[in-house]
Amino acid sequence: MHRFIPTPDAPPAGIDPTHTDAIRRWTTEFLHLADDAVVSVRETACADSGCPLVETQVLVLEGRSGTRAWRFTRSRAAITRLILHQVLASPPERRNQT
Repeated sequence: MHRFIPTPDAPPAGIDPTHTDAIRRWTTEFLHLADDAVVSVRETACADSGCPLVETQVLVLEGRSGTRAWRFTRSRAAITRLILHQVLASPPERRNQT
């Protein structure tokens, strides 16, 4: 197989799945989430001059109560436990489910 063709089940380059799992675990512990809560960690790029080059979002989905979101102006690899806890202590952005 050609070395530049990724395997379909391989994570995107530069993303450490164990660190992403750690962010999910830290979020669950810090917010005392129920077992059925879903924690999503996603990283996006932005080319607009008014936004950071890379942004990571931590989303918490809990049943019918909607979605809570926190934004980090850094890559997910740069999010430490301390940084995560500091941001999670601030009020989340609320998103209603439709």
